Amino acid sequence: MKYRLNKLPVKTTNGFKINDLEIELDIPKINMLSEYDITDNKDIIINKKIVNKKLTTKIGLEFSKYLDINITIPKNIIINDSIFINYNFSEDEVLISKITINYEENSSCNFVINYKGNDKCFNHLYEVVNMSNKSKGNITIINNMNDSTNFMAIETNNSDYSNLTHNIIDLNGNLRVYNVYSDLKYKAINNLNNIYIGKDNNTIDMNYYLKNSERESTNNMKVEGSINDNCIKNFRGTIDFIKGCSNSIGEENENCILLSDTCRSRSLPQMLCGEENVVGTHGVSSGKVDKEELFYIMSRGYSEKDAEKLILLANFTSIVNDIPDSSTREDILNLLENNI
Repeated sequence: MKYRLNKLPVKTTNGFKINDLEIELDIPKINMLSEYDITDNKDIIINKKIVNKKLTTKIGLEFSKYLDINITIPKNIIINDSIFINYNFSEDEVLISKITINYEENSSCNFVINYKGNDKCFNHLYEVVNMSNKSKGNITIINNMNDSTNFMAIETNNSDYSNLTHNIIDLNGNLRVYNVYSDLKYKAINNLNNIYIGKDNNTIDMNYYLKNSERESTNNMKVEGSINDNCIKNFRGTIDFIKGCSNSIGEENENCILLSDTCRSRSLPQMLCGEENVVGTHGVSSGKVDKEELFYIMSRGYSEKDAEKLILLANFTSIVNDIPDSSTREDILNLLENNI
């Protein structure tokens, strides 16, 4: 069936072919993934159940059944160790899930959501994060599913003085579609970091919309990626300054390294402004590895391939360093090195 997904909030000319993602997609019969685990912690509240109810997201797909995981970090609770949610996919397994994370006032907790699988599978995540006043969180999502179709829709509600960081580490999959929507209140901070690696005939489609709704709020979007072979990548990044959000900041940057002559990269950074007294910057770069950097590293005895790998890892490390859990940082760096 043909779908138009991940629609841009404010359309541009159709000639850019970036307003949405038009694809042929066969959605498999829902066969809920049987193997997953969540770190036990006595200080947080976790409820899990299967829900027979319509689930829709800003990506544009609709499902009638899903796994619902609801997590609450109570008021004034500070969790120092990361909470892990691990999914292990077998062949033809399907997971439709909604994860809701509720940070109550002055709470803090970090999460690592890890998707693994070496066989054909289908995943659709809808993640909702509710940040209360003065709460703080860091959420890392790792996609390491090889022969997969993967959709992830993230929505965050950031209350006064809250501070939230998302790190999306996108390593594998035939079709990968990501959508992020964030709404910031007074003095809230939101960081969106994304690493992607594309190869073969992969399609990677990103649509990120970050909104500064109230005064002195800060949105930061940083995206680093590389594509090879016949991979197609679409990036849409929008920062929206709503009237009344004076003294707010919004920054977005995407850098894509092209490792072949047949891959295709389309990028559209957008900045919408309804308020005068704000600071907004955006930038996109797309091209081959810098020849001077490559020459310098090769002059130190590295092959061209190893020199390219070092340059890419250096780009990615700036994002990996924002992940609090040291063992997760190490695992991701190893995965990146193996997948470049």
